Amino acid sequence: MPIEVASPRLLVRQLMDRDTWTYTYLLVDPDTQQGVLIDPVREQLERDLTLIRELGVELLYALETHVHADHVTSAGMIRQQTGARIVYSAAAQVKAIDVAVRDGDAIRFGNFAIRVLATPGHTNGCVSYYVDGMLFSGDALLIHGCGRTDFQQGDAATLYHSVTQKLFTLPDSTIVYPAHDYRGMTSSSIGEEKRWNPRLGDNRSEAEFVRIMSDLNLDLPKKINEAVPANLETGISFDPKRYLHEAFSMADLHAVWRSLPQDELIVDTRSEQEYRSGHVPGAVNIPFGEEDKHTEELGRYKKVYLYCRSGRRAQTVFTDLAILGLNNLACVGHSGMPEWERAGYPVET
Repeated sequence: MPIEVASPRLLVRQLMDRDTWTYTYLLVDPDTQQGVLIDPVREQLERDLTLIRELGVELLYALETHVHADHVTSAGMIRQQTGARIVYSAAAQVKAIDVAVRDGDAIRFGNFAIRVLATPGHTNGCVSYYVDGMLFSGDALLIHGCGRTDFQQGDAATLYHSVTQKLFTLPDSTIVYPAHDYRGMTSSSIGEEKRWNPRLGDNRSEAEFVRIMSDLNLDLPKKINEAVPANLETGISFDPKRYLHEAFSMADLHAVWRSLPQDELIVDTRSEQEYRSGHVPGAVNIPFGEEDKHTEELGRYKKVYLYCRSGRRAQTVFTDLAILGLNNLACVGHSGMPEWERAGYPVET
């Protein structure tokens, strides 16, 4: 059942998708019945449309806080059904949207204006939305947590500054409504997070936060290879086969390496330090998170082979480059350099 959140003027409904622990928010001006929907989920389309219809809402906007990696948005279908305009950060570079917002922009509905706060770090296109004493923080700030920073051009130092220098400057009484919660919590406040957030609160330093985030070692979201490309096209039309790769092992890479043509390339997606400690001979180093800077040069090769340590970073780089238009990729998806070394293959330092 949806949870109704009390507000002096603005009607807010908080809804959850339990498969992905994602919160969707419906905001309605009771005077005009105009409203917006924040972070809708594809599997909950009928639930959301039913609620909008039952409440008699004129839905003006479908707002996204960022390009999600754990679920597919229903924003495109919401637009088809209601005429609502799709809103993303300009930095997210999402196709076929209606409004590209930047820091400080205002989104108006009824008697209210939502203020856009650019809060990159979880992804480079993250925004939070502030209205009527409430902050819809996406994955930038969670309840006693924050979004991860190890894919989609995430950066821990950037997220630290987004939260501490922007969100934590809001009044302590500001209610925080995140995009996810995995422990049954529904909301928090800026004052609570400044004091009790174990990653960002209690005046924690940037260096401490970066260390915490680098030590998380989380598995990739289960739906990332479907969700990211789908969300870049508003959840309507995409070919998932374009973003999948055939199984490719380090033994397969070794067979390729032994007679690698000049128009093919092996790319190590680990950090520079890892690369220097030992890599596949002849492989070039493009660290995870920097792949978008090299699309033009990589596109000149007939085939590009990607590997890392465990396959997690290589898989994400594969998806990112496929989204950017490359179709010449192969990826070692479930193993990496340790397997190469165990097999006794040559190592270059």
